[in-house]
Amino acid sequence: MFYAPAQDVQRPTHPRLHVRDARDAHVVFEAVRQGLLKPVHRRLNELERSSFIQSGSLFVWEESDDEMGLKRWTDGRVWSQSRMREPYLFYDEKLASDEPPSEPKAKCTYRFVEGPSRTWTSSAQSHYERSDHHTSGLVKQAYSAWVFASHNAKPRKWHLTAYFTYADLPTIPTVDQDPLLRGITVPPGIYKSGKARSRNSDASTPGIPSPPSTPSPGASASRPSSPMQSSSRGKKDGVVLPSLQSAIAHTPIGLAGSHHRATARMAEDQRMIQMLNSRPIL
Repeated sequence: MFYAPAQDVQRPTHPRLHVRDARDAHVVFEAVRQGLLKPVHRRLNELERSSFIQSGSLFVWEESDDEMGLKRWTDGRVWSQSRMREPYLFYDEKLASDEPPSEPKAKCTYRFVEGPSRTWTSSAQSHYERSDHHTSGLVKQAYSAWVFASHNAKPRKWHLTAYFTYADLPTIPTVDQDPLLRGITVPPGIYKSGKARSRNSDASTPGIPSPPSTPSPGASASRPSSPMQSSSRGKKDGVVLPSLQSAIAHTPIGLAGSHHRATARMAEDQRMIQMLNSRPIL
């Protein structure tokens, strides 16, 4: 029988952790990005599923279209329809032993690790309180985010999948109680919720022209200091200005007559100057 090498075994990214909100998920993502936690790179096999899918287990994986990558998460269990409890999706495991209760259960108060008895303050609480039927099996919790590692890099989509039972959840440590995670600071702008991505998110991708630059105030009102500047500006803006000869040819009749009279005077003055210069000096 063939046994996969030990280093190839896909283990949970974190063996026992409860994530309450988007901040907790981003802290886990940041720990993965820094190399402090290891993501899952492929689907779990049967042995890994039976060994590691249990209450408290948390897996981080990157969505990929590669043949060896992960397109979607599978665990071999039967789940209910998804329920959105911001910012997570929740799925209740369907068990043959579970039957819908004849009477609605009263809301319970649970005790956290090293904390006083209190009502839940996480998305799991919202899911529990808004559900008519509470499974005795596992609850699957899912979250996704786009990761913008750098300004020019293509964003990647990361997923977080966690499991818990209602009976065990109050004893599962949170991010604030984990020695490795509680000191991590998430840089702003790196993680964006996957379900919040708009259609305009790819507006800056190649192939889509950038909007034209807006001219500075008053630029259009300023006049050129010389005809040369006006001509060069016209070429730069894509407008071809008429030549000087063309402008004179299309000058109105009144202006053309004035130009003709001025030309005649200039010719007469030129003849007078030539005549005076031709006389001998006594």
